[in-house]
Amino acid sequence: MKFFISRFIYIFVSIFLSSIGLLPSQNNDAHCGTQFSSEQLTFFNDIKPQLFPVEQKFLSNKFNKNDVPTKMVNAIPIKAHIIRYSNGSGGLSESDLDKAIENLNQSFTGSNLEFFLCGAINYIDDDALCHFRKGNEAPLIEENNVSGVINIYFTEYLENDSDESICGYSNNERTKDFIVVKNDCATNVSSLAHEMGHVFSLLHTHGPDNDTLTTELVDGSNCDTDGDGICDTPADPQLSHENVNNFCEYTGTVTDAHGHAFTPDTGNIMSYSLKACRSHFSDQQLARMYAFYMTQKHYLSCPSFHADFSVDISQTCENNLTVNFSSACSGIMNWEWDMDSDGITDYTAPSPTHTFNSGVYDVTLTVSDNSNTISKTYSGLIKVGVTTDALFDENFNDFEIAGDHGWTTNDISKTGYNWLVNHGETPSENTGPLNDHTEDGVLGKYIYAEASEGNPGDVAEFISPCIDVVYENSEIEFAYHMFGENIGELHVDVKTASGFILDVIPPLIGSQQQQQTEAFLTKNIDLSSYTGETINIRFRAIKGPGWDGDIAIDAVFLKTISVPISDETVRLYPNPVKDDLLFVKTTDENKDHLVYEISNLVGQTFSSGEVTARPINVSDLASGTYLLTITGKNSKVTKRFIR
Repeated sequence: MKFFISRFIYIFVSIFLSSIGLLPSQNNDAHCGTQFSSEQLTFFNDIKPQLFPVEQKFLSNKFNKNDVPTKMVNAIPIKAHIIRYSNGSGGLSESDLDKAIENLNQSFTGSNLEFFLCGAINYIDDDALCHFRKGNEAPLIEENNVSGVINIYFTEYLENDSDESICGYSNNERTKDFIVVKNDCATNVSSLAHEMGHVFSLLHTHGPDNDTLTTELVDGSNCDTDGDGICDTPADPQLSHENVNNFCEYTGTVTDAHGHAFTPDTGNIMSYSLKACRSHFSDQQLARMYAFYMTQKHYLSCPSFHADFSVDISQTCENNLTVNFSSACSGIMNWEWDMDSDGITDYTAPSPTHTFNSGVYDVTLTVSDNSNTISKTYSGLIKVGVTTDALFDENFNDFEIAGDHGWTTNDISKTGYNWLVNHGETPSENTGPLNDHTEDGVLGKYIYAEASEGNPGDVAEFISPCIDVVYENSEIEFAYHMFGENIGELHVDVKTASGFILDVIPPLIGSQQQQQTEAFLTKNIDLSSYTGETINIRFRAIKGPGWDGDIAIDAVFLKTISVPISDETVRLYPNPVKDDLLFVKTTDENKDHLVYEISNLVGQTFSSGEVTARPINVSDLASGTYLLTITGKNSKVTKRFIR
C-alpha cells in the first residue's frame, strides 16, 4: 500500500507540473543507448539451454517461501566514477550516488542480487568528458576501469552517435562490465536499473531492434524466441510518451502480425515507457539475471571488501570431510558462515572448521565492516563421497555450471580466471572452439577456461568426481581444443589418497589447432598403475599472456578394460553407423574366438554374438551412443559407436 500511494503521488505531481510547464521533458530522451551486437545476441541465444535449468530452480524456490534463505543474496560490487569539470566543480553528489544505489537495489529486490559501492569514488576532472558522446569511451575505460566489478561512469550530459540526448548505455561484452549514466537520470527509479538489466543480459521488452515493430506475437506463441525472449513480459510495440499517458495507460492502436491488439506492461523497467511508470522486473527477468550471474558473471568481486574465502580441501571420495575455512578479506568486523545455505548461521569465527557428511553443499559467507554487509554463495562448493558411474562418460551436455554433477572448479588465483560451461562459440573472437566435440551431429556443451579475466600465469582447476579404477589397463580419454594467439598451458594430474601426481601426460602448451574451425583432438591417460584405487582427474589450465587463449575440454570417457586387446587391432566402421550395419575389423591373433556384446552407457545389454567378417545389424537400436565390448579367451576391449 505504501508503494502504491507513493507512486500515485509521484504520478499526480508529475501530471500537475507537466500541465503548468514545470516538469523537465525526461521522457523525450532516447532513453537508452545500449545496442547488442549480432555476436552478443547469438551468444545470448546459445547460452539459453544452460540458463534455463538455473532459471527453473530460481523460480521454483521463489514460489516456495520455505526454500529461499535470505543469506542466498549475492553481493555485486560497483565502482563509481564521477566525472566533474576540470576545476573539480560539478559532478554527481555523494547523496545522489547513495540514492541511485538505493533505488537500484529496490528494483532488484527478489533477484538474489544486491549492489554495493566498492572502494572510494574515483573522481575524473575533465571538462571534455562532462559532455560525453557514446562511442568515445575507449580511452576512459582503458584508464579507469577496475577489473572484476561493474564500473559506472556518471557524467553531466550524454548523447548517442546521432546527437540525441540519452540517459545511459552499458556494455557487458567479454567482461568489460561498464555503464555510462547521465547525472539527472541516475536517481530516477528506473534508468540505472534498466542499464544494469542489460549488463545481466536483458533485452528491451520490445526486442533488440529499436526501429521496427516487434515480431513477438500477442498470444505469446513465439515469446521465447522473439521480442526479449522472455515469456512473462507481454509483447511490446515499443512504448514511448506518444503511446503511454500520464496514468501509465497504453493508448496505442497498432496490432501484431495476426491482427491482435497489443497489451504491453507499461511498468516494466526494460521498456521505453514513461520513467515515472517503470517500476518492476518480471519474475522471469529476475530469474534470467540471476542465472546469467551464476553462469557468466560469478567472478565479480570487490578487491578491497568482499565475501570471498578459501578452503584447504573441498572434495573427497570418503564419506565425510573436515574442511578448514578462511575469509580472504581484511577489515571485516563480523562473519556469518552458513555451511549448507539453509539460512541458519553455523559459525561466526573468521576461520571455522566444519565436518561434512556425504553430499554436495552450497556455502554462504556474510561479512560486515563498519558500514556494509554483503554475502556470496558458492554453489556446490563442497563435495563428499560423490562417485561417478562405473561406465563414466561425461559430455557435459546437462551441466548448468561447470561445478555440476560432482565436478569442482577452483579459481586458484582469485582473479576471475576459471572454467565455465559453454554452448557454441566462446564470447572472445579468434579463440576457443566453434562448437563442442560432437559425435552424433547434435551440438552440445563443453567446458572451457575463459582467458578474458585474470593475469598471465593464473591457474584454474577443473576436478572430476571420484572415479573407481576397477579394471587393469583402464584409460581416461578426453577431447581438447586449444586455439588462439595467447594459449597458455593445459596440465592433467591424478589425485589419489596420497595426494596429487602431477603431469600424468606431457603438458599441452600453446595453440594445438592451426585453425579455429579444426575439430577437437583427443588424449588418453593410462590408469593401469591406479587399479583398485579411487581417484580424481584434475585439468589444470595456466593462463597465457593475453585474452585470446581459451582452452576447452569435452567428452571425458573412462575405458573399462579388464585385459586389453590393443586398440590398434580392433576398428569399428562406419562410425557413426550407416544403413544399420556395423563392421568389426580385428587383427588380433585370437580373432576366431572373439565374441561381442552391445550395451548402453549404463550397462544395459541389447545384443551379443560372435565376431565374424559379416557386419552386425543394429537396426533395433535407437539413436544414441553405445558400447561394443569384444572379449577373447584372456582379453577384452570396449569401444564406443554412434547409432
